[in-house]
Amino acid sequence: MAIGPVAAQLARVVTERPLLFVASDEVRAAAIADLLAMLVPMAEVVHLPASDALPGDDAPASPGNAGARVAALRRLRIACAEGRRFACITTAEATALRIAAPADFDAAPPVLRVGDAIDLADLAERAAELGYVVDDRVDEPGEVVVRGGVIDIFPADAVGPIRIAVEAGNIVSIRRYDPVTQRGEADLDAVTIGRAAEPAATDGVALLDHVPGAAVAADGDAAARRARFLDLARDATRRRRRDAAALIDGAEWNALLDRREPISLRDAADVPRFVTRRAPSRAFGTFAREVLDGGRLVLAGSPRDLRFLRKRLATLGRTEPVTITSWDAAIDAEPGSAMLLVAPLDRGFVLEGVTVVAGGDLLGGRARGDELAAASANPLFAEAGELRIGDVIVHEDFGIGCIAGLETLPDDAGDAIVLDYARGARRLVPVMEADHIWRYGADADAVTLDALDGASWQKRRGAIDSAIAESARELAAIAATRDTVRVAAIDVDIAAYERFAAGFAFTETPDQARAISAARDDLASGKPMDRLVIGDVGYGKTEVALRAAAIVALSGRQVAVAAPTTVLVRQHVETFRRRFEGTGIEVAGLSRLSDADEKKRVKAGLADGSIGVVVGTQAVAGKGVGYRDLALVVIDEEQRFGAGDKARLRELADHVMTLSATPIPRTLQSALIGLQQLSVLATPPALRQPIRTAIADFDEVTVRTALLRERTRGGQSFVVVPRIEDIAPLEARLRTLTPELDLVVAHGRMPAAEIDAAMVGFAAGEGDVLLATNIIEAGLDVPRANTMIVHHADRFGLSQLHQLRGRVGRGGRRGQVLLLTDPDRSIADATLKRLRTLQAFDRLGAGFAISARDLDLRGAGDLVGEAQAGHMKLIGIDLYQYLLGRALRAARGESVDRIVPELRLGIAGRLPESWIPEAEVRLMLYGRLARIEDEGALDGFEEELEDRFGALPEPARLLIELARVRLLARGAGVAKVDAGPAAIALTPQHRGDAPKGLTEKNGRWIVPARIDDPGERLAKVGEVLEAVAA
Repeated sequence: MAIGPVAAQLARVVTERPLLFVASDEVRAAAIADLLAMLVPMAEVVHLPASDALPGDDAPASPGNAGARVAALRRLRIACAEGRRFACITTAEATALRIAAPADFDAAPPVLRVGDAIDLADLAERAAELGYVVDDRVDEPGEVVVRGGVIDIFPADAVGPIRIAVEAGNIVSIRRYDPVTQRGEADLDAVTIGRAAEPAATDGVALLDHVPGAAVAADGDAAARRARFLDLARDATRRRRRDAAALIDGAEWNALLDRREPISLRDAADVPRFVTRRAPSRAFGTFAREVLDGGRLVLAGSPRDLRFLRKRLATLGRTEPVTITSWDAAIDAEPGSAMLLVAPLDRGFVLEGVTVVAGGDLLGGRARGDELAAASANPLFAEAGELRIGDVIVHEDFGIGCIAGLETLPDDAGDAIVLDYARGARRLVPVMEADHIWRYGADADAVTLDALDGASWQKRRGAIDSAIAESARELAAIAATRDTVRVAAIDVDIAAYERFAAGFAFTETPDQARAISAARDDLASGKPMDRLVIGDVGYGKTEVALRAAAIVALSGRQVAVAAPTTVLVRQHVETFRRRFEGTGIEVAGLSRLSDADEKKRVKAGLADGSIGVVVGTQAVAGKGVGYRDLALVVIDEEQRFGAGDKARLRELADHVMTLSATPIPRTLQSALIGLQQLSVLATPPALRQPIRTAIADFDEVTVRTALLRERTRGGQSFVVVPRIEDIAPLEARLRTLTPELDLVVAHGRMPAAEIDAAMVGFAAGEGDVLLATNIIEAGLDVPRANTMIVHHADRFGLSQLHQLRGRVGRGGRRGQVLLLTDPDRSIADATLKRLRTLQAFDRLGAGFAISARDLDLRGAGDLVGEAQAGHMKLIGIDLYQYLLGRALRAARGESVDRIVPELRLGIAGRLPESWIPEAEVRLMLYGRLARIEDEGALDGFEEELEDRFGALPEPARLLIELARVRLLARGAGVAKVDAGPAAIALTPQHRGDAPKGLTEKNGRWIVPARIDDPGERLAKVGEVLEAVAA
């Protein structure tokens, strides 16, 4: 039964007595709880998630999960104590395990308020008692760090982290902040620090003890799910020789239920899906008139949906709808009433004489837009330039070295970055010159460091500069030529396009909406489109391509979609056919698996124009394939195509759209330097949940438990190995370990038809476990797959693992990935670091951060051809991209003078250890500061420092002001600034007459000024430079 009628019936129950409802799965439980809270605002509606700890496993529940459970159980305890109506919405799995007694949740969690006195040491100790762990960068639930007068903490039951500023022992501010950018967002008056671990259930009780007097209702399959979960839990505890006393078996649970009042739910009628009609608004109007002739009509959705629906209702000329805030108000309304209800509802229903029409019934995927947060700052490769201790780097003047740490220069002259070079040599680089240092990316043991004599490095650097300059000239010529090309603008039938768009079953994310709008503008501009769409796995790149394809195909022209594998082709064909159904546009597939007759038919259809969209491998650009009017080529998973194949595909049509989660360097650079338009999908879909990622030694009980648990919740699992040779022994092991599961095998040495049949069949639901190599990495969409076990995970690359991880959790349920290693095999520290990076970046959208850390370890190449494939490896992607950008500007005739002002002011600034204790954090901040290029960004950096670490101490304030003077000097064309007690001297980059008020002497501009105070002297230097630049 849909969530709407379930929640409506539960709302009637809760108005009379407490309620426990057992939903079939976690996503459904959360959705019912959200809707029920809107339908009975006077009741306490609590969603209690099941523990995400595996039965019998040693790993505890994640802090976020534990925090949510503790908060939910405490809310139930308070509601009971206060005699309030309440409803607990949970899942079958949550009822099968004993939990701590209600009294264990009496203790109120600490509440911190602005103005409160606080002892930082005491808070740190209390946080540890509550299950929090210390982390330098707080961006996950259950983490905390205290730095001077600033506390960063991510309350385990909160949606985001909190920053608390303390001065003189009192809290002066509490702010939410973005876990990605680390920037503050909103001020709060108080924050509650919920537990990050559940109380021990030593003498545990059943969930029913937490809901005294509650009636009980459940989804139809809840009992069967509970039984399957118990079988799994008993199996795991038996194999690990653990006590099963924590389990509540079926007999005990049924005996407890016999003492409670059962609630039966009845089916409700559906309302029409107006969005699929040819004239949706007219169909809705006709339906609404019929309902209002003696019935009650409720329009439900977001405030934006209701504004739209209200306008449609107004055209009927009936009574003005009234806003209601509960389901009871709808039941009690007079016949003929029209009502508006803000509620998270996707589909309407008819129940108890009330007809509910949801925004989604009329708007499809465009509904519920108000709930979507605006896209955050683009996180694309935000961490690419961050410097870390131990990183291999490239210094522009000295070559490849390794960061050893930070060191304070003699006479308190500021901090310097310590670089190690060959033969034990070291170089100290002042932190203000950190913009000369670029991450190389490989591990120190994997590269040869340069010698500090500089001869070898300068020779290599000169050759690379020449090659990059030549490449840039070719690129500039390509760009100039492209800007002069004109093509026919593509306009589309608006009504037909809107009907197509309404077929999207989900809500567009803001980033999706922007990408779709940009593609639409590209196609209508009269210029060739060349758009790169980057989005993390599962973030909706395919829908962007579908909309572009619809614009082209509905205008009467043709579209070719290229995918790297036959399996992905098969899935895309099904998706495109489903979406284009009813439009009159034929969608066809073309790959090596197409038989001769089908290939002949498709080629003929493309030639005569009867086929509007073709989906295939590189065969869409193959021999003998011709098009009547091909306008758009979409290249999916572009990183898996060879350069030659991509070149042939690009030559087919005027317009090209490229899709990728982890683009190869040359593609990314092409977009970043403006040769391609760029769209970034950084906003996660509404139902997408982070993938829980764990690292462990291979253990048979863990593997069996994980696979069986997934089967019990109606899902499927992947088991992935790095080599084909690993398949047979693991297959034998799995068949012995899990004989009750249906195992499917796929790898590259099987005939293509067999691989295709196995993978497509698995995607269609055939089989419980797919054992495969990383051939599943390329876009395989299995909505029911929520568990992945990666065997010998240490043998995979970071981006490979991230792509693999994206194959699970695509259907709304939270996925889990177990990265298993051989317990008898030692693993290099660098490899463990790679796996921990994946584990740490398990938030949504982590692909950007992961790509930043992994990009320079992967294959590289030149934008024009393969001739310079090694250059990026010689100097690293960061420096390569910088040099290429400079060369491009030079090729276009733009100025590329790089002024690096030398400051001799007798003043030094630094980030004191007492303010920011972690050397790695200070190093990253120094690196960012050195690369700031305008005062606006510097102001933002200063605000961020104060926001994250508290009021700036004097050394930090001087550091910021010195950075400001450097920017002013650069803008004024000044290469060197000398300032002492008697005068200020500026040395211009290019000789010339002294500006007004300054005297020229020996090529320098002099300002007599006797200033003994260093701070005043610094301010005076700034004034002089501003005057020179004016």
